[in-house]
Amino acid sequence: MASVFGQSEGEAAATRLLAIWSVWVGQIGRYVLCAAAIGAAYSLLQLPFNIYYTCTNKRLIRNGCMPNFDFYSDKVVTLVLASGVGAGFAAAFELKKAFKLLLALIAFAQLAAQSADYDVDNTSTSVQDPSKYNHFFDMAIISSGILLVGAVCMAVVSILTSITRTSNSGFFG
Repeated sequence: MASVFGQSEGEAAATRLLAIWSVWVGQIGRYVLCAAAIGAAYSLLQLPFNIYYTCTNKRLIRNGCMPNFDFYSDKVVTLVLASGVGAGFAAAFELKKAFKLLLALIAFAQLAAQSADYDVDNTSTSVQDPSKYNHFFDMAIISSGILLVGAVCMAVVSILTSITRTSNSGFFG
């Protein structure tokens, strides 16, 4: 039975599924991009304060607010970056597996349509080489890996901030 636009029912279902996945990937991609932008903005915000502290060994804001801000904001930004890494890796790995399944379903639908003697145009509905799509998902995995490096570096900074904060005004010292 032919569906809308000359597609078989399997191809129409695969097209709808692909549309849903593309929306999901778009939302996750925006979240990962926003997490990376928040991390970059925080780093750029902290840069002048840290340069001043390195050069003069004095804080630019001396009322005790800045160490607390550094301590808590480092924790928040680390968690935001880590959640962006998790979302990026999860989306890339899961969608890579699901897309392989989708390509197999489309190929099966084409074989079924050809064996049932439907009028199928092989040039327009042929399944493309999956390696082209694998490259896209591999790039998403690599970019999530770069974000992972940023999250690990931010975690190290967060630990160093904790040590500095406790050594200046510790509970026992």
